[in-house]
Amino acid sequence: MSLTLVSYNISPFVLRVTSALNYLQIPYQQKDVDVMNKPEWFIKANPLEKIPTLFVGDKVIQESLVILEYINSLVPNSLLPNDPLEKAINRSRAEFSNDIIGVILGLTAASTEEAFNNGLIELKWYFDKLENWLKQTKFIYSDELTLADFAYVPIYAILQALSPYLKFNIFEGFPKVQLYGTTLLALPRVGTSKPEGYEQILLERIKTRKPYFLSV
Repeated sequence: MSLTLVSYNISPFVLRVTSALNYLQIPYQQKDVDVMNKPEWFIKANPLEKIPTLFVGDKVIQESLVILEYINSLVPNSLLPNDPLEKAINRSRAEFSNDIIGVILGLTAASTEEAFNNGLIELKWYFDKLENWLKQTKFIYSDELTLADFAYVPIYAILQALSPYLKFNIFEGFPKVQLYGTTLLALPRVGTSKPEGYEQILLERIKTRKPYFLSV
């Protein structure tokens, strides 16, 4: 059955899905839409208008983590544990990444030094939790790659794009968190799942918010 991913070029939630599709070598088509002017065919098929949306034939799946679970069902070797409890724990590890993405996007919009520093404090709180998990396992759930790991790919893609404009190492004090990102982006076909010109497109979008970190 044909897969069509409706996307937006710098969406972190789209990048989760494209990374998994490419890593697992699952054929798909990708259609970018203007989120400010969504086409009528998309709205008709998807009244909630969420991006990413995966069209499986004429069926519609929304929410990136749900899409990841469907993608996983298409391959013979599942990237999820068999045990229902462990599967739920894996999903909870994936969900944790949503909060981190939110904090990072908040940092890119922080217009004052105080707001930026408060965002950094919050981010370090999350990094501390990640560091403790990653001291025990190579990946976020175990020593083997699982579905939850794809949820973290956009975190590192965004931070990689921002790093030339930061005056400090955002991973200082969190060596396992930094190594984890390097490992994820080095996975086959994952690092190249970003759209062409991703870093520049992202930066131009961030500049419109006049963030503090670009003014110092």
